[in-house]
Amino acid sequence: MFKFAAVLLLLSWPASAEDRLYYRFSQWAGLQEDDRAAYISDLLDTLAMAATEPAQRTAQHYSQCITRSRLTTRQLANYLREYGRARPELQANSVQDAMNNYLNALCGRPAD
Repeated sequence: MFKFAAVLLLLSWPASAEDRLYYRFSQWAGLQEDDRAAYISDLLDTLAMAATEPAQRTAQHYSQCITRSRLTTRQLANYLREYGRARPELQANSVQDAMNNYLNALCGRPAD
């Protein structure tokens, strides 16, 4: 559950071209299934460490949603890939942007 506590940070974590941790969605979607799932898992673990108080509330919203939906990291990665593939406007954006859109569609936006 800790891994998913950082999902909110996907919404606000800066993705820069020089940061080797981040892929554009189209790059990430081309990875092997295990690599896509590992990337999502690692990204969530990394971002969880930087959570601020407001970010934690939103992360909790998404974490609870993911837990209720019983999604594994692999399923989340696979569903995110299909979601992004159906939306060409996400192809050049970061994986975080696609995840933001997907989680808002799956869970609804968190209350402010």
